[in-house]
Amino acid sequence: MAESISEQAPTSSEEYTGPLLKVEGVDYKYGSFQALSKASFQVNHSEMIAMVGRNGAGKSTLLRCIAGWTRASSGEIEIMGQPIVKNERSLREHVVLLPDTPPFYDELTAWEHLQFVAQANGWSNWEGDAEDLLERYGLLNNRDAFPFAFSRGMRYKLALCMALLIEPRILLMDEPLGPLDPVSADELWIELNRHRNEGMTILLSSHQLPQEAHPDRYLIMEQGEIIADGSPDQLRKSLKIDGPLTLDSMLRAAIRSRKDRS
Repeated sequence: MAESISEQAPTSSEEYTGPLLKVEGVDYKYGSFQALSKASFQVNHSEMIAMVGRNGAGKSTLLRCIAGWTRASSGEIEIMGQPIVKNERSLREHVVLLPDTPPFYDELTAWEHLQFVAQANGWSNWEGDAEDLLERYGLLNNRDAFPFAFSRGMRYKLALCMALLIEPRILLMDEPLGPLDPVSADELWIELNRHRNEGMTILLSSHQLPQEAHPDRYLIMEQGEIIADGSPDQLRKSLKIDGPLTLDSMLRAAIRSRKDRS
């Protein structure tokens, strides 16, 4: 495991017993467009949560607000009980967001990107972990290649290796399965479950999931609002879904239920 020589954040997930992530009444506007409206939910330790919604539902904006990349117009986001607006620097050490199109430096190789992450965090003895990650995600033979020559799926895998090298307590992923072929998507889901079982909390947005993928919970979004939140069994019951429980069936049922309530 990489060893950090920088000062550690004062907060310990082992000591904190409340919700790891708390989002309360979060709004966000792009000009006059209401991208998020009173978004509220909590995430516990070692949960795997899939955010589902149509294009423009607000999933990416919500992830950016949680990661501290974008500041919410109103409302509060807490990591381990601490509001990120007051503790942004220390709490960012615990949260990593992988956007759907990760950026890279054209002049750095895949290995040099991992080296950059390690040096930015003041780590020593990181090389073994970096090699293990590259091998696990099928990139070890490409360690000296430049990411601009990679396929979209390979680029996302490299970004994931960089994120996992940091070992965040909360991993946020925006459409992680979109760039991947079906076999790679299945393999990624297996790896994400392994990390979840080892204590990582994962919140991802997706339009598609492998057939055998079963998140702990789903958050369903529509027009900036969270219109349903629950485990697969809870949503099947509350949304009255009789057939197969798929992303499509859940989304359609949640939108229909929202219209019925309005």
